[in-house]
Amino acid sequence: MTQKSLAFEQLPELIQNLVERIESLEKTVREKHQPLPLEDELMSVEDVCKLLGKSKSAIYRAVRYHDIPFIRQGNRLYFDRAAIKKWLDKKHNVECITNMEEFERRMAPGLWRYRNSR
Repeated sequence: MTQKSLAFEQLPELIQNLVERIESLEKTVREKHQPLPLEDELMSVEDVCKLLGKSKSAIYRAVRYHDIPFIRQGNRLYFDRAAIKKWLDKKHNVECITNMEEFERRMAPGLWRYRNSR
């Protein structure tokens, strides 16, 4: 390494140059590491628990039965916030059956996914 001899008069100029370079670096880092918009955010199991007010075991059970949209990366589970919102809207917009004929039609054995094994 070679050392340059600096004069005391050059110090303010050098400090100003350093400040400008540091500000430029900070700006670059801020631009590259902006958080994702909330709609595209991937959430952890803990985040989904807080959002839905459910326990971890309830979330894992929903994942096991594919009742909730999820993304598996290796041994990790992630949940897309937008997909969870759509899933919630779909679950909350279940129509109410008001007459007995509609109820019986929907309860027909052919429509059941699982049959009673007794």
